[in-house]
Amino acid sequence: MSYTQRETPVLAELCTFLVEDVYGELAARVYSVLARHGRQTLAAVARASYLNGRQIKYGLVILLQQHLVFHSGNDSQPTYYEIDWLNSYALVRLGKVTKLVEDRFGRKAANVMTNLLRLGHTRIADLKEAYFPTETDSDDDSDDGTVNGAGMKRKRGGGNEPNGSAKTNGVVNGDDVKPVVSGDHAHSGTMNGGPVEQSEQEHAEEDDGEIASVDELYEIIERLIQRGWVRTMTESQYLSPGDMHDMLQQETIDQDLGGQQPTGTKDKAVCHKNTLERKRNMRDKWLNVPRFSRRGKPDQDYSNPTKRVKINGANGYSSAGAASPEDKLVIRVNPEKIAVAMRTEQLVQLVEQRLGHVTAHIYQTMLRMLEANTARCYEEYPEPPTAGDEGGDNQIDPKNLVTARDVAKKISRDLDICEGLDPNAIVQITRKGHVRSANILSQPTDPSTLSMDEKTRIIDKHIQLLSEDPTHFVTWHSRAGFSQWHIEFEEIAKQLIQTEIENTISARKGTLGVKLIRALRKKGKLDERATCNAMMMSANDLRGIVNDLTVQGLVQTQEVPKVERREAKHSLHLIWYDRQRAREKLLHDTYKGMVRILQRIQFEREKVQPLLSKAERSDVVGNEEKWLSKGELDALRKWKEVQEKLSLQLFREDDLVATLRDFHGPLVSV
Repeated sequence: MSYTQRETPVLAELCTFLVEDVYGELAARVYSVLARHGRQTLAAVARASYLNGRQIKYGLVILLQQHLVFHSGNDSQPTYYEIDWLNSYALVRLGKVTKLVEDRFGRKAANVMTNLLRLGHTRIADLKEAYFPTETDSDDDSDDGTVNGAGMKRKRGGGNEPNGSAKTNGVVNGDDVKPVVSGDHAHSGTMNGGPVEQSEQEHAEEDDGEIASVDELYEIIERLIQRGWVRTMTESQYLSPGDMHDMLQQETIDQDLGGQQPTGTKDKAVCHKNTLERKRNMRDKWLNVPRFSRRGKPDQDYSNPTKRVKINGANGYSSAGAASPEDKLVIRVNPEKIAVAMRTEQLVQLVEQRLGHVTAHIYQTMLRMLEANTARCYEEYPEPPTAGDEGGDNQIDPKNLVTARDVAKKISRDLDICEGLDPNAIVQITRKGHVRSANILSQPTDPSTLSMDEKTRIIDKHIQLLSEDPTHFVTWHSRAGFSQWHIEFEEIAKQLIQTEIENTISARKGTLGVKLIRALRKKGKLDERATCNAMMMSANDLRGIVNDLTVQGLVQTQEVPKVERREAKHSLHLIWYDRQRAREKLLHDTYKGMVRILQRIQFEREKVQPLLSKAERSDVVGNEEKWLSKGELDALRKWKEVQEKLSLQLFREDDLVATLRDFHGPLVSV
C-alpha cells in the first residue's frame, strides 16, 4: 500500500465526519461501510448497510465523482471499491486551496479552482458552459449554483436527474457503478472557501474576480495546468495503489521478462525497478501540458454569449459557443501541488518568526520561483539503489537553483530590503553615510533608489542569513557570476518532523524527555546502564521517563535474553528511539484531536440548531436585526465565535498533519 494511503481507525472516523459535513448523510453512510470493511463489491456494501441498491449507487456516484473512492479498472465482474484516504482527508483543506491559488494567481483563478473542487473533475467544455451558458439555457427557471462570482446558470442534463440537479458523472449498469471520465457535472455538495484577501500576485489586474470572456477562462485554465495546479484526468487515476501496482507489474512481466514470473534475485530486482519506472511514467503523463489552440482577438466582442464565429481550421475559437480541441480535455485539481504550496507557507512562517518579515518575503519569493519546477514534495516511487551507488551523481538541476539577481528582479521596489540587516553591511554596500553609536544609519536608504547591483548584494545578505540559520533554509551551491543557492527540502522536512516530536515530548515530559530522545538518536540502542551514563541520571529517575514515553509510543524498548531461560535479571533491556514510529504515533494523536474538534463543532451546532435554521431562512438573511431578538442575536454571535475558534484549531492541526505526513516519505532511523 502507498505510504500516504495508510489507514487507521481514527482516520476512517475523521474522514467519515468530513464526508458527511460536505456531501451529506447518504454519501457518508456508503463511505462509512467502505471505511469499516475495506475493499468491497457493490453487493457486499448492500449486505453491510441498511440502504437499498438505488441509494448505494447514488452514494457511490457522488464518491467516485469527488475522487473519494477508487474502483478496480478491469472489465471483469464484479467491480471492487476502495477508499481514497488521501483525497478524503483533503476535504478539510478546501478553503486553504482557494486561498493558496488566490495568493499566486488572483481571484479569477481562485474562482475557477473553487468550481473544480466542487465538481471533482469536469470537461473544459462543461466548465465553459457553466460560466457562459448558450442561449438554449437562458430560459431555465432556476440557478444551479454560484459559478462566476454571481449566480450563473449551468447546463441542465435533461430533467430526469434526481432533485433536478446537473447530470451525474457516473453510469449505473447492473451491479456496478463506474465513472465516465468524459461525462458531465456531478452533485458536489456545499463548499465554503473561507475568507480570502488580496495579496501580491503574478497577474496584477484583478477586480471582483468575475471572468469576463471565454478566452480569459481558457487562459486561466492553461496557466493552472502549466503551473501544475490542475492536471488532466484519465481512467487510470481511479485505480487504487494496489490495483495500479498489480497492473503495471504484470505489464513488466509480460514485456520485459517474457511472461515468466521472476524467480531469481536478479529477475525480481529488474521487475521491481521497471515497475517503479512505469509508475513514474504513468504519473508524469497526468501532468503533461496540452497545447491550447484557443486565442481571442483584442477587438472581439464577448458581451453576447450566444454570438457565433465561423470555425476556420484550427483557428478562430473566439466565441462562447465555438468548439475547440481542448474542450474534450477532462481536468481536476492536482493534490500533490497543494502539498508543495502548504510547505512553502509553513517555511515562510517559520522564517518570519526567526528572521523577520523582510527576510521571510525574500524567502517566499525564492520558494515560489521553485514551485513551478517542483511537482511534488517527495518521490513516492524512487529509483532503487544499485551496488556501488554511494556518493554518486549529486548534481542539481539548474532549474532548482536561485540567485540573488533572480530574486531582485521579482521583489517589489516598495519593499524596504534594508530592514533586518546590520547597518554596517548597508553602509558598505551603498557607500552612503555612516552608522551612529545607537546602531542607526545617518542617511537612511530609500530602497526605490537602489541600483540593481546594490539591490542584489543586499538581498544576498538576507539569503546568507537564511543559510546561517540552524535549520539551513538555503544551501550555497556554486558561484556563476552570482552565488547560486538551492533548498534541501528533504533535510528541512526531517528537521521539521523532529522539531514537532520534540515539542510534543517537551509539553508532556519536560526537558528531560527531549534530552533522552536526543541521546538515543545520537547513540542508538542503549541498555539501562549506558542510558544512565549518557543522561547522567540515576536508574530510578530514568525509569519513570522511559516508561511514560514507551506507553505513549515515542520510545521503543526491547528485551534480549542472555540465557535460554527468559528471566529479567539475565536479560538485556534495550531502549531506542525510532523517528518513523514516533512520527506515526504523533500523526495518529493529531487525527484523534481533529475528530474531537469536529465532534465539538457538531455538539455546539446542535445546541443552537433551531436558531440556525431560522437565521438561514431567505427572508432573514441580511435582515437579522429586524427579525431576530436581542437574545437570539447574542446566541448567534456566540455560536460564530465558538465555530471560528474551533475551526482555527482544526486548521492548525491540519498544518501539523501536513508537516508530519505530506512533506517527506517514510523515514529510516539511523
